[in-house]
Amino acid sequence: MTKTAATSHVTRLRCRPALRLAAPALLVLAALGFALPAYASNAALKRTLATWSNRVAVDANRVSLSARHRHPRRMTTRARRFRRDALAARSALAARRPSSAKGYRAKRLALAAFSAFAVVGRQWVLTGQARLHHRRLLASRHARLAKLWASKGNRLLVAAGRLLR
Repeated sequence: MTKTAATSHVTRLRCRPALRLAAPALLVLAALGFALPAYASNAALKRTLATWSNRVAVDANRVSLSARHRHPRRMTTRARRFRRDALAARSALAARRPSSAKGYRAKRLALAAFSAFAVVGRQWVLTGQARLHHRRLLASRHARLAKLWASKGNRLLVAAGRLLR
């Protein structure tokens, strides 16, 4: 007895009814498995926000100390690190998925805040470079812009934190 392609196809379909029933069931279980961790993701978002805001605050304090002690090279180096950490914080927060409307709003505000901090870091780098080249007016202009963006970033970050309480 020989099998043709048509009979082997029918035989395959008859032999695997369990597989045809199990596939949708596995998809439903997988969807539920991905939906369950979303319940706790506002807490994960809050934890990520706290971790990165603390790290960025420490970097900002270091930039401030370098500027206060009039070390423009050190200030420039620390400002570059501040900007790098602000961008890393932005990408770490972008990877988190909140589970509520407040969480989504907080995430959007936090992303905007860390983007503003990246601008602050760039302005601080330009301030340090201008100080190195003895261009005081240019340095003060960049410092003023950094101050404006920093206050904007602080407002956004505080608002995001309030939403995640």
